[in-house]
Amino acid sequence: MNLSKARFRAERRVRKAAALLARTWKADDSLPWRRNPSPYRIFLAEFLLVRTRWDVVARLFEAVVAHFPDLHTLAQASEEKIAEVLAPLGLRKRIPYLKKAAVYLLEHHGGNIPETIEELKGVPGLGDYTAGAIAALAFGKKIVPADVNVFRFLSRLTGIPMTHPTKGSPHLRELLLHLSPAQGGPPVTVLIDFLRTTCRPRYPRCPECLLKSFCAFRELGQTSPFEVPSKSACNRPGKRRRNGVADLTPDRVQ
Repeated sequence: MNLSKARFRAERRVRKAAALLARTWKADDSLPWRRNPSPYRIFLAEFLLVRTRWDVVARLFEAVVAHFPDLHTLAQASEEKIAEVLAPLGLRKRIPYLKKAAVYLLEHHGGNIPETIEELKGVPGLGDYTAGAIAALAFGKKIVPADVNVFRFLSRLTGIPMTHPTKGSPHLRELLLHLSPAQGGPPVTVLIDFLRTTCRPRYPRCPECLLKSFCAFRELGQTSPFEVPSKSACNRPGKRRRNGVADLTPDRVQ
């Protein structure tokens, strides 16, 4: 198959998957930050979800909000107090960034969460994905926040290898457009839920996946490791790792 035909086939698979997910999949509105999706709650949830299992954050989220109900109380709290409240999440290294982010937002944005990705990326501790997720989830921006989970999904779906363990490949990044809500793709919450419950890093639920009839990963019997291995595969205790990226998806989702 020549390159142009391969690209067309990949784009067609992604468009078909995006349309099917948008039409049939329902997001889980029971997650606490979705029940009352204020910009602050979305900001706090996305900050806590970095390298942390979603089910752990969901269980503790309201308790964290009770201690820090807004940016003002978060900015005024000491790092020691924040560390005490967030201790069950194991986020010691990110606590200074959370404190700096709250202070920065008070000083530069009047205590408001900015809407644009460019402004969000200026907040201490917010990277490309987290900024995009906040813009999409808090302000309805029709974009696809892309992390390793999204690129892994695109790689599995199309059979296009990931040439970088977290950034996918140039071709996979081009395919993001076809997942966008602006192009008829699913809401970001739907995509996130599909990746955390079905197309998971470990033990993907291929037999029950609604995309299985045209997924390359399924066609090849789940034996083709499309994701490129990382040289720095880490063995930190308490965290499974795959391709140099923490695998924080539970083996079983209740």
